[in-house]
Amino acid sequence: MDRDFEYNWDAAREAGLLRGGYHFLRWDLTGLVQARIFSELLRDDPGELPPVADFEAPRLGSRYPSNALLEQFLVEVETKLDRKPMIYSSPGYWNIHGRNKITKNFDQKWAYYPLWVAHYVKNFQLGESKPYDMQPWTGMGKTWTFWQYTAVGDGLAYGAESKGIDLNLFNGTEKELNDFAYGTPPIDPTPAPPQPMDIRGLKKSVNKVINEWAKEQ
Repeated sequence: MDRDFEYNWDAAREAGLLRGGYHFLRWDLTGLVQARIFSELLRDDPGELPPVADFEAPRLGSRYPSNALLEQFLVEVETKLDRKPMIYSSPGYWNIHGRNKITKNFDQKWAYYPLWVAHYVKNFQLGESKPYDMQPWTGMGKTWTFWQYTAVGDGLAYGAESKGIDLNLFNGTEKELNDFAYGTPPIDPTPAPPQPMDIRGLKKSVNKVINEWAKEQ
C-alpha cells in the first residue's frame, strides 16, 4: 500500500483531479482476499474513475500467475463497489497469460472490462503512434480506453517529485473522459471532504487476513 495514499487521495480530490484506485495483483493471495481489502479501502470514497487491476509479471519468488485470479478480483470488486473495473496489462504479457489455458484462445468475457494498455514506444508522436492491438477487445470491435505510452516522462515538467513518470492517453475527448468518470462534469475543486480513512486500522486488518491465509496453506 502507498504509505502516502490517504494524503495523495485527498489532495488529488481537492485539486480537482479525476481519481481511480489501482491494485497491483499479488500471486500469493487469492483474488477474493485482495478484492475485499482493496474495496474496503475505497468503500467510502471510491474516486471518479473505475478501479483498476494491474495484471503483469509476479514479484520475484511469487507463484505462477493465473488469469483465474484476475477474474476473481474483477468480479468481487464490481460486486463490492458497484463499478465495472478496468484491466491494466501489456500486449506481450497478455498474449501469454491472458489466454484460456485449455483452448489457448482469448475468452470473450475479458472484453466486458475497459482496457488500459501498457505499451511503451520510442519517438512517440501524438496522433500517429499507436499501441499494439489486444484480443479479445479488437476482435469484438472494441479498443483501448487508456494507453500508457512511456515510463520515462518528464516528471519535473508535470510537478512530480520523480524525474521520470508514466504518461498516459485517454482514447477520446475531454467530455468523453468526464462521461467515463461516472458521467459527471469536471470535479468541483472545493467539494466537501470525505470521511477520514482509518489507515492504521486497515493495515491491521490487511495483516490479519494475510496471516490467517498463510496459516491455511
